[in-house]
Amino acid sequence: MMRTYFYLVFTFILTSLSSGKAQQLFPLDESGYLRTLHDKIDAEEPDSIRAANYLLLAGYWVTKDSTQAKDALTKAQSLKKSYAGFSADFMYYQGLYEATYGTKRAAIVCFEKSVELLKKKTDAHSKRMLAASWYQIGYLQTASKGYDILVEMLTKHCIPLVKEGVDEEMLAYYYTQLGLTFMSVGQFDKAQEQHDDALATLAKLSTEGTVHFITYCNLVSNYCYKPDSKHAKIYLDKAEALIRAFPTSSQYSNFYYQEGMYYTTIQDFPKALAALDKGVNIARTKNQAQLLQILKFRIYNIYLMQQNYPKAKSVLEDLLQEKVLIRESVNRKIVYTQLAKVNEAMGKFPEAYQWLTKSAALSDSLQQVNLVEKMNELEVQHQSVEKQSKIDALELEKAGAALAAKNKNLRISILAIAVLLLVIISVLIYFYYRNQKKLNRQIQINHEQQLTQIAHDRKLEAVEAVLQGEEQERQRLAQDLHDSMGGMLASIRMAISRDLDRSSAVQDPKKIIEKLDLTIAEMRRISRNLMPETLRNLGLTMALRELAELMTNKALHIQFEAYDVQDDIPFQTQLAFYRIAQESLSNVIKYAQANHVIVQVSQHNQDLSLTIEDNGIGFDEDAVNYGLGIRNMKNRARLINGRLVVSSKRNAGTTVTVECNV
Repeated sequence: MMRTYFYLVFTFILTSLSSGKAQQLFPLDESGYLRTLHDKIDAEEPDSIRAANYLLLAGYWVTKDSTQAKDALTKAQSLKKSYAGFSADFMYYQGLYEATYGTKRAAIVCFEKSVELLKKKTDAHSKRMLAASWYQIGYLQTASKGYDILVEMLTKHCIPLVKEGVDEEMLAYYYTQLGLTFMSVGQFDKAQEQHDDALATLAKLSTEGTVHFITYCNLVSNYCYKPDSKHAKIYLDKAEALIRAFPTSSQYSNFYYQEGMYYTTIQDFPKALAALDKGVNIARTKNQAQLLQILKFRIYNIYLMQQNYPKAKSVLEDLLQEKVLIRESVNRKIVYTQLAKVNEAMGKFPEAYQWLTKSAALSDSLQQVNLVEKMNELEVQHQSVEKQSKIDALELEKAGAALAAKNKNLRISILAIAVLLLVIISVLIYFYYRNQKKLNRQIQINHEQQLTQIAHDRKLEAVEAVLQGEEQERQRLAQDLHDSMGGMLASIRMAISRDLDRSSAVQDPKKIIEKLDLTIAEMRRISRNLMPETLRNLGLTMALRELAELMTNKALHIQFEAYDVQDDIPFQTQLAFYRIAQESLSNVIKYAQANHVIVQVSQHNQDLSLTIEDNGIGFDEDAVNYGLGIRNMKNRARLINGRLVVSSKRNAGTTVTVECNV
């Protein structure tokens, strides 16, 4: 039952708001706001700033004092020459004035002109004003077209526009107004979602203001309609904490309305009536005639719930006498219907019948008015379509004639340009093809020359390396002959010469024979180094095995391994592999400080490979400069179309690998 009473009053309130004065937002500190406007107008500011503040002043007075509102509009208009966006802003505030003191139709025309002037602008102020104009158009048509028009304006125009302009405060305001619209048709859960969006948006602002207060009040209403008095009290307290700092604010009447609604929800009717009485006094003082009537209707609702029908009837009669809300037929019908119910409850059936008859007659009248308005609207739309069709036909005919006149010359011009372009393109293609052919030929010649030069350089490098190796081998041979065999032969000569000088026979021929044997052994070693007989007679495997055994000593163990090595390997390949192994083992002895070396030779089909791996100190490949020995090894591998790789890491040994196809 209580929810039915609530919804009755709520329908009355929303109908009144949608058909009455246009909505406006002002700071809670209204006196400070008004003082600031006058200070800016009185200061030596540019005319454009003064004109803008006159429009804001008109917006402030439009619901309070028609004379001051009109005076502010007139003064703003006198300064319009220096105000670039004056026309659009002026039409908006003129629309507010018409909505309050003129007709809704005149107000809507003003707002529509404002939309036309603003919709092509992209600055933040223009987006905010455009959103406000769309809102007022939907707001003023709610009584005739229903709440769908306001939902459409809010969702398609207002909310997207303020999102583009990043205006968080106005975005929250439009969210809560959308929630209020859903409340009007009893969709309280959807209304709650919109209010929650408003709260989330307001959380981004650093200070609380009017939009916070309005959102809190709307939440109080929504929770009371559910009903949920616990949450309603939370937001009522928030609204009270916010408004308390501004004791002269005209929003106090709204606060007391919400407080009365809360106490009605918990059925504390004395406190509800006390709160509503405070709201009535403030609304009367602030000249808030419409809100005053809404507060009184809420008082009527409480009397109705208390079944105090005489007082309820008295309140309704006061509403009829004051003639504020009932100027609208919809509101008047609601009052007539309620008077019929109250009189019926009091047993005054004749009076109840009279009010019910008036209500029925008004319903027929409203339907007739709506039908006439719809017909007029359709007629206007039809005429507009016909006029636009004629204009479009004339413009199309004019455009066709102009296009026909231009087409002939355009076709000739296009043909001439096409022929000229074709000739130019043909010439360019010819020269391009000829130059490209020459360039390709020259590139081919240069490439062949580069390949020839690279091959020549590689041959020279290999030959030079071999010659250097041969020269180095000669030097080593000369040194071996001089140091070993030369010394031994000189020692034998000196021994024989000494015995001859003594004119006596050789005393110890065994020593001379031993020295001759050593000399012969050394000569054979040198001969083996020059060309190992084992390699020529027994092949690569035996030669490498013999080399490993000869170079093994107490400090270095050389392990030799051979796998599937064939006997038909070309001698030049065997010799190259032998020399590479010989040089690698010499490097191990000289530099590696290793105690173990693995020499492995293997063959798989036609692929022959040799690996010498030691466990020595290794070296950093990025920091070392290879000497003549390594270069000779690589050149020997290249001469047999092979590849030699040296890999090493510091303290991790060195591996030399040579591979070739045999």
